[in-house]
Amino acid sequence: MKDNQHEQLVTELTPEQGAVIEGGAWLYLYKATAIKAGADFGWSNGDDVYARINGDKTSTTNDVDTGETANFFQWKQFSGTASINLFDSDGGLAGDDDSLGGFTVGTTPTNGSKTKRISGSGSIYDVTYAVYA
Repeated sequence: MKDNQHEQLVTELTPEQGAVIEGGAWLYLYKATAIKAGADFGWSNGDDVYARINGDKTSTTNDVDTGETANFFQWKQFSGTASINLFDSDGGLAGDDDSLGGFTVGTTPTNGSKTKRISGSGSIYDVTYAVYA
């Protein structure tokens, strides 16, 4: 007689749960604080900031000026690496948006939040995130 108990346990896992068992991790993207918001033209236009985590777009925070923060509070499960890229939305086609910079993280836990400085298109941001295994 075959023991189905172990087989059922494995087959009931979602792909995301399986990734964690195979060495995956969770990324939590907290926020991005503008050290210098300069991607939009004009003295009264702040950056319209959104992030892409492995290609998935977060919501956009409009009119972020120097010293202000775009809060993301976004979870993303991944295995291997996760890329975090910030953009200034220009309201047109996605290819028209300005890159504000980005970075990649691995599955090694950060043991609390970390901050990474990025820059692009005339802007500088401190991005706060954490990785959990």
